[in-house]
Amino acid sequence: MKNTNYVFKWVFITVASLTFISLITSVVLSFSPSPSQLQVSLFETCTTTWKMGFGAIVGLIGGRATEHISMKS
Repeated sequence: MKNTNYVFKWVFITVASLTFISLITSVVLSFSPSPSQLQVSLFETCTTTWKMGFGAIVGLIGGRATEHISMKS
């Protein structure tokens, strides 16, 4: 159990960090007055990435909660 806590924490921190970086990048790029094609592509990629990251965070928390509930019963 101790090893899974360690692995979970690192996976969660990694996913949360990438999600946060993608979200911040999307917000910064959204304020660009006349974005280049490369900026538009990066914006679309980062927008997709933070949305997927949010789903992954919810899934990780939900899976962890389910694990704890099943261990108590």
